[in-house]
Amino acid sequence: MNAIASVISSVAAPLLRNITYVLMYNSYLTELESEIQKLQSEEKEVRHTVEAAKRGGEEIEDTVRDWFNRVRAAVEQGQAFLQEEERERVGCMDVYLKYTNSQRARTLVEIVREVRSETFDRVSYRCALRCNVGPASREYVSIQSRTVMLNDVVKVLKDGGVDIVGVYGVAGVGKTALVKELAWQVEKDGLFDAVVVATVTDSPDVGKIRNEIADGLGLKFDELTELGRASRLRQRIRQEQRILVVLDDVWGKLDLTKVGVPFGEDYKGCKCQLLITSRNLNVLSTNFGAGKVYRLEVLSEEESWELFEKRGGDVVRDPSIQPVAEKAAKSCGGLPLLIVTVVEELKNKDLYAWKDALEQITRFELEGCLYYPVSSAIERSYDHLESQELKTFFLLLGSMGNSCSTRDLLVFGWCLGLHKNVDSLADGRNRLYKMIDNLRAACLLLDEGKRDSIVALEVVQHVAASIASRVKPFFTVQRNKELKWPRMDFFRTCHHIFLDWCYIRELPEVLECPKLKILQINSQGNYLKIPDDFFVQMKELKVLSLGGLNCTPSLPPSLSLLTHVQALYLCKCMLEDIAAVGEITSLEILNFEKSELKVLPAEIGGLSNLRFLDLTDCLKLGIIPGNVISRLTSLEELYMGNCNVQGDVNESKSQSNDSSLSELKNLDQLTTLNLQIEDTSVFPRDVLGFGRLEHYKILIGDGWKWSGVESENYKTSRLLKLNSCADPSILKDYGIKMLMNMAEDLYLAELKGVREVLYELNDEGFSQLKYLNIINCAEMESIIGSTEWAYSDHAFPNLESLILHNLVNMERICSDPLPAQGFTKLRVIKVTGCDRMEFLFSHSMIKHLSELVEIEISECKSMTNILAGQRQQDADAEQTDKIRLINLRSLTLQCLPSLVSFSPESNTEAPENGNGFSSQLFNDKVEFPNLETLKLYSINIHKIWNHQLSYFQNLTSLTIDGCERLTYIFSYPVAIKLVKLEHLSISSCKFVEQIFVPDENLGHIHHFRKSAPTELVPIFPNLETFVLSRLDSLKSIWPGLLPDSSFCKLEKMEISSCNSLLNVFPCHVLDKLQSLKSLNLWNCMALEVVYEIDNLNTEQEGSSQGGLDIPLTTLSLGNLPKLKHLWNKDPQGNIRFQNLFMVKASKCQSLKYVFPLSVAKDLLHLQFLEISDCAVEVIIANVQGGVEVALGFVFPELLSIKFFNLPELRCFCNGNHNLRFPLLTLFYAVECPAMETFSRGILRASILRKIHLTREGDRSCWEGDLNTTIRKLFNKGTYVSIRILDL
Repeated sequence: MNAIASVISSVAAPLLRNITYVLMYNSYLTELESEIQKLQSEEKEVRHTVEAAKRGGEEIEDTVRDWFNRVRAAVEQGQAFLQEEERERVGCMDVYLKYTNSQRARTLVEIVREVRSETFDRVSYRCALRCNVGPASREYVSIQSRTVMLNDVVKVLKDGGVDIVGVYGVAGVGKTALVKELAWQVEKDGLFDAVVVATVTDSPDVGKIRNEIADGLGLKFDELTELGRASRLRQRIRQEQRILVVLDDVWGKLDLTKVGVPFGEDYKGCKCQLLITSRNLNVLSTNFGAGKVYRLEVLSEEESWELFEKRGGDVVRDPSIQPVAEKAAKSCGGLPLLIVTVVEELKNKDLYAWKDALEQITRFELEGCLYYPVSSAIERSYDHLESQELKTFFLLLGSMGNSCSTRDLLVFGWCLGLHKNVDSLADGRNRLYKMIDNLRAACLLLDEGKRDSIVALEVVQHVAASIASRVKPFFTVQRNKELKWPRMDFFRTCHHIFLDWCYIRELPEVLECPKLKILQINSQGNYLKIPDDFFVQMKELKVLSLGGLNCTPSLPPSLSLLTHVQALYLCKCMLEDIAAVGEITSLEILNFEKSELKVLPAEIGGLSNLRFLDLTDCLKLGIIPGNVISRLTSLEELYMGNCNVQGDVNESKSQSNDSSLSELKNLDQLTTLNLQIEDTSVFPRDVLGFGRLEHYKILIGDGWKWSGVESENYKTSRLLKLNSCADPSILKDYGIKMLMNMAEDLYLAELKGVREVLYELNDEGFSQLKYLNIINCAEMESIIGSTEWAYSDHAFPNLESLILHNLVNMERICSDPLPAQGFTKLRVIKVTGCDRMEFLFSHSMIKHLSELVEIEISECKSMTNILAGQRQQDADAEQTDKIRLINLRSLTLQCLPSLVSFSPESNTEAPENGNGFSSQLFNDKVEFPNLETLKLYSINIHKIWNHQLSYFQNLTSLTIDGCERLTYIFSYPVAIKLVKLEHLSISSCKFVEQIFVPDENLGHIHHFRKSAPTELVPIFPNLETFVLSRLDSLKSIWPGLLPDSSFCKLEKMEISSCNSLLNVFPCHVLDKLQSLKSLNLWNCMALEVVYEIDNLNTEQEGSSQGGLDIPLTTLSLGNLPKLKHLWNKDPQGNIRFQNLFMVKASKCQSLKYVFPLSVAKDLLHLQFLEISDCAVEVIIANVQGGVEVALGFVFPELLSIKFFNLPELRCFCNGNHNLRFPLLTLFYAVECPAMETFSRGILRASILRKIHLTREGDRSCWEGDLNTTIRKLFNKGTYVSIRILDL
């Protein structure tokens, strides 16, 4: 029974279920409709929540997005089923269809219920703010200089070695735009996981800055305190693997701990980097300790116009507006903010608005709408200067303009009391340089790399002037302008007047300036007289600077009323009686530079407060009476350069010496002295005060020129030039010894009795010396001799440059062993005319020369090696380490007839040479891995290098001249290593037959190969200029095989006096020279053809017409008597010279024509054609022969044709071809007696109006058109008659 029951159950249950599907058909349909409606309602509710989240700026969770997709699919399936059922209307007797539809409906109900049953913890989340904005909203325009800096900053950030990077620049230069672009770029490229930007401003709000960073990271604060929020932000930043925080527009200190940015010790636990922008370098370096800082400079004129064009579009390219727009762009001073302001203001305006705006810009109308954004920003920079002293100094600069010097600024600042707590001029000068540095750091002055350069952007200078005019009114006329006096009542409020070498027609009788502190009147071109009462109304004057004025016979009486004057300049003035100056006892600065002054009056000695006296270039000054200098006990700085001062003519020579220059010993405060004395006997002896000098330029003896001292940009503050030929005893003077001991720059000439410099001239080692020049010292044998002395470890520790000239007995620079610190900073060494010197460096010396940058040796007859051989004890100890001069950039060897090699190990045996060896200049004992310039002149070496040497890879310039034993220059293996070579010049090597030769041990191709057997290495891929001259045996210029990219940058080639050369360019070379623009060939007596084009491969990549385009623009041929052809056959379009701009040929007696037809038709850019003293019969010739087809030639740019002394020239073109010269304006036909016509076809030269018949152009002829004129000249024999007349 159980078995039967089990069978019945297994059969009945499925049957019952199927019957249920049929019976419940309508119920399932109703249930499906109900579930779909419920799902749609729930989907609408969730969608409302999602839309609210989106409006709040939140991102939707992916699970919610997936749910919406499933809802849509479930609803679509259910509704599709119900619609289908409605259409079919299943009958009651169709049991099977009811069953299947009911089963399907039940399945759909379960699907819908499953979707409805899903729940979410949340539907959205708040994401971090991103920098993904477009270029327009970033306000960034790609400009070359900006792109370079941006890439540099990105590279530094990417490397990760620098934690804090700073960018600074003047207001409006584009710092914000740059860092916004950078932030967007690094986030887009995935260099950082998060990039956040916060703007700091000059009034930093820590909470606002923190909130900007938090927004960028999607962080909301629940903490109530500032400390808590900072900690939360710091914690959030540490969660990022790499994060970049950009702080824009930082003005001063910012406590990053309070903000919540990891910094200092706290910084080490997080991968966070800072990029900070500021207007002030000091903010970045001092307040933040930036590891790398970039100064963003203003745009160049070209970049300014590029930005102008990109922002202005087609408007600024309109022909009527473009000229004005270009001037406006140029006048914006390279400031992007000003450029953009101008463009946006004007791009939809008419021409009159552009012209008006240009006037505003050029007149610097700072209050106008164009300048206001920039001027207000610069004024804010002024407001934030660190001290009132610096602000006053900036306004002084603004009132003076861009023509101020540091000396003037020192004097003006000193007299105005600008420098507080400063007791001496030296301290004042230090304070001045510090203020200049601070203004450069604040980008209110340009940083030109020169300490004494004081230049501001024009707009900055005008803003400074604008502020200064409000604070302390001034009047300024710039240099070389004409003075136009304003209303006289204007001067009543003036504090400063600067008339700087301008044109002044007259001066008023009285200038009423009760508030005036500085008066500068420098008259250009005429020696004006100053009215007697001119200074009556200037009682407050502190600085009076007069230049180019006539102050004879005496100074104006009103000058004595200036009782507060502290500085008086009388420069380039005509002076006679200046005794009145002695009455101005308040004077501290007195300057007579370049004035015509014969006697310094005794009254000057009464100026007890005088700190500064300048007599430079007072060429007529001969007398300084006794007891004048000695009474100036406050004198700190005395300048007497180019001033041949003697004593009183009424005194004896010994008395005069004692009463003038010898008085220097009484000046206890003297710290600066400029002095030139040709007569060494006049030089004051044993002046202990020389030991107190901090700055000096002293020239003693014959042969020195003060103009050279002043014109050279000396980097040193202590210079001594000494020629003791007339009085050798001066070397023993204690004062001279002190000057030599303290000197930074020392010149010694014609010393007698001195054999070594160190021990005999200074036994303390010249510890401060940087530059040493020794000239014409016939007895000198060494710089450091063998004498033992106490300070042996401290010889020349700071010497940077050593120049030795004409020391005929000099044997060596130093004896071994070299002092421990000797020459360790030496950068430059130049040796000339030291005929007994056999080598330059010993092994012990060269190991000290790691800083050496330049070596130059010339005219040393006995020098066999630059580096001496090793000492035996070093060789025995196996001290044979390779020597690397890693900083050497330039090496020049000239006129060294005995030179065998750089180091003696490079001599190699070669039985075929008569001397028994072959000299090779370089070997692997000494390396110069960074050598850039190599010059070899007149040295008798057989080889320069071999293929085993690999340390010339950075060579950029090579000059070889007069090396007569060379037979070739490069082997292929050497050539392929000189990948950076840019300039190559070879001359006067009479046995050189080939420039390149294959290595004798290797096949031709093997040398070019890199690792891959099919890849060839190019030869000289960066060469730009190639000069060959006076190579009498040269037969071959080029290698036999040229891989692609060989000589690909060669632009200029010159060949002269190569008398065995038959051709210049073989066919396998032409397709490589795709940058050659200039070719000059002169005095090559055997040259027959320039271009060999047999077997030419004319497949050129990128050429749409087929054939080879030659970029040559200039071709100059001179004195080539055997030159028959420029091309050995007509190229027939396979080669085109479309870029030829100028062609000149002279003294080519075998040349019968210039251009083949196929070349002539492509000369679309030819502008100048000059042929002289040649056997040319025709300019354009059909060299193919056969029947000529009439062609048309147009020379659309040809301006000038000159034919001189062409006795065989018959015509320009010998076929019946049509010629057009639409721009031809200049035509010379001088001594061309066979020229019967210009051309036989139709000729048009529409603007030509005459033919010049002489080289000078003083005779001409014209008969209506070119052909008619030439035919008449030929018929009349005019050419012949002119020649006879000339003879």
